[in-house]
Amino acid sequence: MINISNYFSKDNTPWLPVQPGRAAAATGAPTRTAANGPSPGRRAGHILATIGPVLLSWLTALPRRLGDRLFALNDAEAYWRDWQITRTHGGLGRRYRDPRFGALAECPKCHGAGVTADLPCPPCLGTGRVTPGEVS
Repeated sequence: MINISNYFSKDNTPWLPVQPGRAAAATGAPTRTAANGPSPGRRAGHILATIGPVLLSWLTALPRRLGDRLFALNDAEAYWRDWQITRTHGGLGRRYRDPRFGALAECPKCHGAGVTADLPCPPCLGTGRVTPGEVS
């Protein structure tokens, strides 16, 4: 069973953003009108709703900014050497990597050991690594 009422929203009253004013109490207390302005609690809530996200973003950026100051010299050298920089631990740590390491492969003759028969491997010069162009 499908319960659809007023599918095209005709004759629906729009949602009211402000609750209608209440009738005065039996004690004769005046009702709050637009002339009196918003209550102090509502005004404080509006200020917090406006300033809250800005304050939160500023607080969450503190570790990143602190890390940027702590690692400024290391980052400058890494940029100079064209290394990859990865920020870790919310900006309070760094991981540096030379992208040329990704271009190395294991030597097929010594299988990465660097030695064959107790002598340095000739194709990799004893390092155990070769570039993909040298792999045969």
